[in-house]
Amino acid sequence: MICVTPTATEIADQLYERWNGDGLSLLNDRVDPAIELVCDPLRPSESTLRGIEGWNQWVARWDDSYESMHITIDGLIALSPEHVLALVSINATPRGADRELSWAAAHVWTVREGRIARWETHVDIALARGTLL
Repeated sequence: MICVTPTATEIADQLYERWNGDGLSLLNDRVDPAIELVCDPLRPSESTLRGIEGWNQWVARWDDSYESMHITIDGLIALSPEHVLALVSINATPRGADRELSWAAAHVWTVREGRIARWETHVDIALARGTLL
């Protein structure tokens, strides 16, 4: 039997599907124990979370902040075998709010051996690409 490892782009697509369907906490099986999450690229030393504890903090931030959320993939661009640039549109209702918010973002995923090794968020696409050069 031949086992085909999914590409980083396929994994990113699956992650958004699961994020929308089940929430971030159910992605734990796809997280590298040494994961790095850069939440604010303008202040990476202040906003970077690391490891499973950092992942759990990140998940709690999203879960605690939003009543509902849906992410639409506008494009997935393979930048290398390990890196994917995801252009996304996010619709979310903050907890306690009566109106939904909408915004666009660029996420850079690093996937190694089928697991999320790094995630970075950007609102500037050129800056997102520049982090990998």
